[in-house]
This record gives sequence, structure tokens and C-alpha cells, in this order.
Amino acid sequence: MSPVVDTDLLQVSFNALPFEIALLDATGEIIFANDSWMAFGDANSSAHDVHWVGENYLTVCRQADHPTATAVANGLEELLSADRERFRLEYPCHPPDDQRWFLLDATTATYDDNRYGIVTHIDITTRKQAELQRDRQIEQLETIVNALSHDLRNPLNIVDGYTEQLRTPGTNPSAIEAIQESTDRMIEMVDSILEFARTQRVSSLTQVALADVATNAWAQTPTADASLEVESSRSFVADETLLAQVFENLFCNAVEHGGSSVTIWVGTTEDGIYVEDDGPGIRPAKRTQLQKRDVSHDAKTGFGLEIIRAIAIAHGWSFSITDGRADGTRIEIHDMDYTEGVQANFRR
Repeated sequence: MSPVVDTDLLQVSFNALPFEIALLDATGEIIFANDSWMAFGDANSSAHDVHWVGENYLTVCRQADHPTATAVANGLEELLSADRERFRLEYPCHPPDDQRWFLLDATTATYDDNRYGIVTHIDITTRKQAELQRDRQIEQLETIVNALSHDLRNPLNIVDGYTEQLRTPGTNPSAIEAIQESTDRMIEMVDSILEFARTQRVSSLTQVALADVATNAWAQTPTADASLEVESSRSFVADETLLAQVFENLFCNAVEHGGSSVTIWVGTTEDGIYVEDDGPGIRPAKRTQLQKRDVSHDAKTGFGLEIIRAIAIAHGWSFSITDGRADGTRIEIHDMDYTEGVQANFRR
């Protein structure tokens, strides 16, 4: 049999809580308030004797004649009349020289067939300030993205237009086609990446063959004398343009850190893909830093991995950094949605 808990112990326990808490009877009268509730009343010049204990909280809220207070009264009334089991409301409570936000979280308890309301007020100012800062940063990012959308498309459209004027009898048609393809690719990338920056969501999921997207990304990457071996043509679902960015960043990192003659392997695992090289590898401590978003030790590699991380998260994937088969670096992307594909080997 459980021991009976001393009421003094219960009061001491409630008073130790770092947020305001009060107990209401079925009519809304406050029959208990902890020290934090009373301290809040003192700090806000409460005019109520013993900080509303003995008063009806619903009446006090309605007399405030404020939309938030009215919403609190309505919600608690429904709670006490058993029309709902829980009531939560976030609200601002700004003193003259500061800004603060609180969460009202109320539930019920039954004792001796009587229904009681337990009301807590929790200071969520730190969280709300972080949310407001995030919203401001998002707004600034949207402004930058919109400006880039305009500023990048204009010169690309000019290049695209003038490319057609270069088609003369003495011009190498292959060179013109290469310019045209690269311009079209840049326009496509601008559209896709700017849309991703705005929404942080993938916008066009299709069936993508690993061999195709890897070799196309390789063709768009300065790779010197490096070689690429694609060890699978398995297909999966992805935004092809964003996935190409993943491969291009990984290829650039491999060539930059592994040297102009590095060999890169691309293939599939049970739940994803890998990109691996035979370069010098990444020290375990540095791998940990990069996987924790610490780019301070290698800004270029770190920034490339941040792009990969963002694209992976948007798809619902994850990635890891391990040792490669030849002491190089192996990047794995996990949790990918595969479709049926044909296994094969390719070399570029």
C-alpha cells in the first residue's frame, strides 16, 4: 500500500516548481497558488489580495476585457465543465520596458467526485525570441533570394540569346552546343536552387538513375585527370537537379583534396548511395566536426557538406562520412526510396 503523502510536502513540492501554478475548483475559484504564481503577481503589481487565492479566475479574466483573457476564460470554462480535457494558449505579456511570452497549459484532476483545474503559466520568452529571430532571418533570406533570382536570370538570358547569333558557317557547332547546354543547365539550376532556398522543400520528385545523374554531374564539374567509376545504375526517387548539386559538390571536394588524378567511385548501399575516393581521407576528429556542422576548419568542404545536408534533409535522407576502400573518404547518403533498376558498371 502506498504511503499517504503529507500535504505540507505537496505544497513544498509545488512551490519548488519554476513556473506559476494554481488550482481551481469547479467554479473557477483559485484555492491554491504556488510561490512562483505569487512572485509573478508581486513583480506585476497585482492588486489582488493573496494573489487571487479565493477569487474566481474566470471572473478576473472576463473583467480584464481583453481578447486573450477572454479566450483563457472560455477555454478554462470548457475544461471545468468537462467539454474538453486540456487547454493550451501562448500569449504575450509585455511589461513597459521588456517583451515576454507565456504558455498557459491547463488540465483537470478529479478528487472525491469533484473536478478541479490545474493551471500553469510557463515563461517561453527565450523560445519566442529565437522564433522571431528565425522569422526575420527567413524574411531576409527571401529578399536575397528574390534579388538573386532577378540578377542571375538576366545575364543568363543574355548569354542564351547571343549564343544563337554565334551559329555561323565557320563556327564549331559542338562548341556552340556546349555553351547552349551549359547555359540551359545554369538556368535550370538557378530556378531549382532558388525555389529550394525559398521553401526548403523538394519541388520535383522523379525516378532518377544513379548512373545518369552521376555522369551528367561529372560532365559539369572541373575534374582535370580524375576518373569516375559508377558501380550501379539502380534508380531511386529524388529531385534530379538538387541531387546533381550533391554530386557536383562531392566531386569538387574529392578533386580539390585528393588531387587531379584521384579516382572516385559511385554506387549504392542497402538504403542509399555512396561517393568514395582514393584521396588522403579526412581525419576522424575533422569528420566529427563536419558532421556537427562545424565548417570553421575547412570552409569550402564544410559549405559543400552544408548544401548536401540541406538537400538530404529536404528529401528525408541522412548522410555520414567514413573511410574509403583505399584510405580515402566515403560519403554515404541513407534512407533513400529506391525504384527498380538494372545493375551495371560504367567508367568515365
